[in-house]
Amino acid sequence: MIALIPGLERTGAYFRPAGPAAPGEDFSRFLASLAPTPAAAPTPATYQVQPGDTLTSIARKLGYGSPLVLARANGLTNPDFLRPGQVLTLPPPQTSPPPAPSASRPALVVATWYGPRHHGRPMANGRPFDMEADTAAHRSLPLGTRLKVTNPQNGRSVEVTVTDRGPFIPGRHLDLSLGAARKLGIIRQGVARLYVEPTSG
Repeated sequence: MIALIPGLERTGAYFRPAGPAAPGEDFSRFLASLAPTPAAAPTPATYQVQPGDTLTSIARKLGYGSPLVLARANGLTNPDFLRPGQVLTLPPPQTSPPPAPSASRPALVVATWYGPRHHGRPMANGRPFDMEADTAAHRSLPLGTRLKVTNPQNGRSVEVTVTDRGPFIPGRHLDLSLGAARKLGIIRQGVARLYVEPTSG
């Protein structure tokens, strides 16, 4: 049948391997070429340097034990030289259990947000997810827990209710709704270090 279609035999040569192939090998190579590429690694958390910031003050504000951790992560040979607007990559947190907020001390957590792809889908509490409501997902806190979340970069805070489970990416502790993330100013960066503490409201 191929010989009856002019030019098709010549075109088909482009799809054949140069050397001899075992039966079925052509098809196996074709399937391998269609395999999806590995997903990109999650975007690291970042911090934009503000006027008056020093590496020491940034490390203290974001809960790092030493400014040298930030210096090493960003290849800074002169840690004292920072310019406003400079974006620092924040090292990933240590692989430890998610910090639990307490009434006496806020916990510094790595937070992300989720929105349109999940809007309307049922949450762990059985209700449909409203991406504009002030809600959050946490792996272990009881559903209905009220949390005050604060962004140390800009001082903004929002109170959220734990209504769902997640996030399930290692190193991340809290998933905020789109609406809560917008109030905290973390939409563009996507991943942020935030302070979390329980509320009585």
